[in-house]
Amino acid sequence: MPLKDTEALRGFLTQALPGLAIDGVPAPSGQRVVYFCHFSQGPETDPEWVGWGPVVLKVSEGISAQAIAYIQREIRILGELKAPGYPALLYNEVFSVDPDTEVPLPYRRFITLEERIDAQPLSNLRAQFANEADVLRLLTDLVRVLQPLWGWKPPLVHRDLKPENILITPQGEVVVIDLGIVREQGAAGETQTFADFGPCTPHYASPEQATNDKRNITFKSDLFSLGVLCYELLAGSNPFAEGCKLIDEVLARVVKHAPLSLEELGLCSSEFSRVIERMMEKEPYKRYRRIEDLIADLEGLAGGV
Repeated sequence: MPLKDTEALRGFLTQALPGLAIDGVPAPSGQRVVYFCHFSQGPETDPEWVGWGPVVLKVSEGISAQAIAYIQREIRILGELKAPGYPALLYNEVFSVDPDTEVPLPYRRFITLEERIDAQPLSNLRAQFANEADVLRLLTDLVRVLQPLWGWKPPLVHRDLKPENILITPQGEVVVIDLGIVREQGAAGETQTFADFGPCTPHYASPEQATNDKRNITFKSDLFSLGVLCYELLAGSNPFAEGCKLIDEVLARVVKHAPLSLEELGLCSSEFSRVIERMMEKEPYKRYRRIEDLIADLEGLAGGV
């Protein structure tokens, strides 16, 4: 059975992390239970906890080897990625025994603590990004935040860029979260090769993700997702999910359906529409080949808005 928020789990966490106070539970996050927390007092053995402030705690157990690999990858990336626009990883630990009774646990429990960003997900703020100027600024900020990920050696692909995984601070800064299914470009990956589609959110997936074409999953796949996100903000609906009830229908439309351009819909300038169209090209080679070229186009548009 999947792990759930229970009094027993909360008791385990407060025993494992002395001084932990649970403030609330945000929206579900895949196979993990997520809590908003703070430390009322730091234990003598870990005085640094006192200064951590609000944190996000993620806990998993009884999960597949594939899911474990995703967690370990997210821990490694957050631990090494020292760049603005991502939450800092503060702590991670694997527990195999109960910290109070020392009785072996039936499953290993993976716990991570990240800094809690004072922000809201883009999914709650759609109304603030309903015109070309605001969406252009958001897209430019997102591309700059994602550059360190795409510029990693080897390059990393987020693979799940969607409104729920993009936070906006009160100052308007962009933060990207949930690096659990990040993929190293060119790596074999964790998904079985016979799977119909790779890890993704179908509404924002690229065609190569929809067909599990691993060889073509690169930063250009993230560009496609960003293009869909911008299209959705301006059009008010997702270009591939409209009228679809099944995931397979959405994925089929991602691969084959060519939505009307934003210019044809009268929702933005022809110049910005062409940028979004290029990002949403079905064939990866037709999208931007260099991030610098995309940024140059976005900056040029910003100067004219």
